[in-house]
Amino acid sequence: MIKQYNIKSLAVRFAQIFTQPLIAILIGLTIGAAVILIAGENPLNTYIKMFEGAFFSPFYFMQTLTRAVPVTVCSIAIIMAWRAGYINLGVEGQMITGSFVGTIVSIYSPLPTALTVMIAVACGLAAGALLAVFAAFINDKFNVSIVISTLMMNYVASYITSYFITFPLRDTSNDLAIQTKEIPDVMRLPRLIEGNTLNFGFIITVVLVALFVFINYKSNFGYESKMTGLNPVFAQYGGVKRRKVMYMSMALSGALAATAGMLEVFGVKYRFAEAMFTSTGYAWTGLMSGLISSLHPVGAFVTSVFLSGLQVGGQSVQRTINIPLQVATLIQATITLFVSIRLLAHFRAHRKSKIPKGNIKGKGAGDA
Repeated sequence: MIKQYNIKSLAVRFAQIFTQPLIAILIGLTIGAAVILIAGENPLNTYIKMFEGAFFSPFYFMQTLTRAVPVTVCSIAIIMAWRAGYINLGVEGQMITGSFVGTIVSIYSPLPTALTVMIAVACGLAAGALLAVFAAFINDKFNVSIVISTLMMNYVASYITSYFITFPLRDTSNDLAIQTKEIPDVMRLPRLIEGNTLNFGFIITVVLVALFVFINYKSNFGYESKMTGLNPVFAQYGGVKRRKVMYMSMALSGALAATAGMLEVFGVKYRFAEAMFTSTGYAWTGLMSGLISSLHPVGAFVTSVFLSGLQVGGQSVQRTINIPLQVATLIQATITLFVSIRLLAHFRAHRKSKIPKGNIKGKGAGDA
């Protein structure tokens, strides 16, 4: 009886988590179909070619998984902070900063290879974490919004790194591209399949997802961050140190963002280039993935693969049919919009639950 009850409760929980995102996906695909019809093409034929080009062709499926690596890790970085109640919109900047620092250390360090790799990874993680912690610090000391400060620091990170790779650290052997030199061959992540871009970064990503699940559901810090995100006042009364949770959550979020960037550099690009993360939109796709999956790490991984497939399939369709890649972006944005409606409704319900009923004068909910 207990086993049947557990299965039933899991099924109900599964339905609660995934029903709305699935509806949002169907709506997104429907709107995409309308745009394809307006363009004078067959939506069914287009979607068949899109999904064939993303998931059913071995070569392009490997491309989808390759793209899903930074998207998934960015999504996990966003979820790490968001679950604790801190909306980190600076994942792109932390990704840029961490990967840039890791790349420069790898190229110019005179130390032995093994030691250089360890120092490069440590410096990259520290750079991403420090950028995120700075946002937490100015929020703690000066009450500056973490949402705004992290968002603005994306531009700071992008422009500062752009200066360095344009002038003092530029690879002068190529006058056409603004980029650094390549990292040494021995520091590159090995390919899982010869002749394709899928590399050991995919295995690292799966391990990170599993580790994130353990931290969030089996550790004291995971419980404290979840309670802080759900109700910071209750968490504080329960003995949770809010400042500690904020700094740790933001530091881990920034370090994960830096990891996403370094996996792309060390596994695919082998150098740091101008706009390599702003043009690809890994961080913002990761944000979509986190919202669609209701901030669940395993769901974020699956959703990241799906969204990456839309991009890869969209590129395939653009080459064969007169349908622009932006249709895939439109579908992603529509899905995120309808998922966000549920989050907004949940947020408003949460706000109303804190307001005392009746016309009670005196202490408000915020003063209790």
